Parts: sequence; C-alpha cells; structure tokens
Amino acid sequence: MTGRWVTCVATIVVSLAACSIGKPMRGTSTYIIDPPIGGTPPSETRKAETLRVGFVRVAAPYASSALVYRLGDVRYAADPYNTFVADPGAMLDGRMAEWLDRVGPFGHVIPPGSAQSAPYILEVTVGELYGDFRAGKPPAAVVSVHFVLIDQTAIQPRAPYERTIASRIELTERSPDALVEGYGRALAEILAKVAADLGSAT
Repeated sequence: MTGRWVTCVATIVVSLAACSIGKPMRGTSTYIIDPPIGGTPPSETRKAETLRVGFVRVAAPYASSALVYRLGDVRYAADPYNTFVADPGAMLDGRMAEWLDRVGPFGHVIPPGSAQSAPYILEVTVGELYGDFRAGKPPAAVVSVHFVLIDQTAIQPRAPYERTIASRIELTERSPDALVEGYGRALAEILAKVAADLGSAT
C-alpha cells in the first residue's frame, strides 16, 4: 500500500512539472522616482545656511516597494510584479535632498544620515503615492507631501513653515512605466513649490 501511494504521488509531481515546462514565469520590473530638474530655474537668492532633509516617512498604505493602484472609491491593489528599487521613503529622501540642493534657496542641502550639522531641518511625510486607475476617469499619478521646516537657530526650536502640497499628473496610459514617470513630474512640481516657499519662510 505504501509503495503504491509513493508511486501515485511521484506521478502527480511529474505531471505537474511537465505541465509547467515551456510556460515562462512572469518577471518583475523595478523603478526609481526621478524628479526632473531641467525645467525648474534655480532660486534667484541662495542663502548661506545649510538645510538637512530628514528621513522621509511614507503613509502605511504606500510604504512598501510595490506600486499601488486605485481601482475604485475604496478599492486599491498593490502590484508585486512592478516595484520600486527600495522602500519609497529610503528612495525619496536622497532624491529630494539632491533636487533642493541644486534648485532650492539654501546654500547647501544635505541628506539624512550625514554627520554635518544644520540649522534648519525639513521633515517630510508622503501622504499619498498611487496610480489612479479607476474606470471612467483619466489615469493619473497622485502624490501629496507634508512638509515641516524646523528652525534650530532659536533657543527653542520652532516651525516657521508647514504645508501639504499635492499634485495630480494625468497619464497617457495605464501602465507602470507611465505611472512612475508621472510620479517624477508630480514630485518635481511639489518640490518647486516648496523651494519657493522656503525662500520666504526663512
């Protein structure tokens, strides 16, 4: 009886393996959000102070590396086959610091983790990061970011600036490639606005 059972199991395993031969496994694609700088003119007045960008926090629904699509009013889906190269927070903090360093009003902008001290810290929280792929609506990349500027030059640290900035970029198609490109454009739009704000806030 035992021998017959082993033979039966072996036959099933071989049959399943044979069925899968020739069927390629679906591959994965990885992406990075790259906010373009070329279209944004540098700040006319560069301050001597240094700004540190804090570690970027991302709201829980969008904090994993998988791309997120909105499919209905309350229905969302994570795509395990199309992902960011790293968790969004870890990917974005360096990109934001680089963008603000080249375009923003501060003389020098340093990323999180640097040992260099800075009188100003920019705390960043991403509240929305998804592709709006609802039926009957044009596809769009949706990004919203909350910024808080901390001034450490006073005896008591204060927050002279706090704002949530959102951007919605319509896409030419419902695809991961178009979505991530839209994320880059949305983030550049948001950073241009916060850079202008920071110039007057300090």
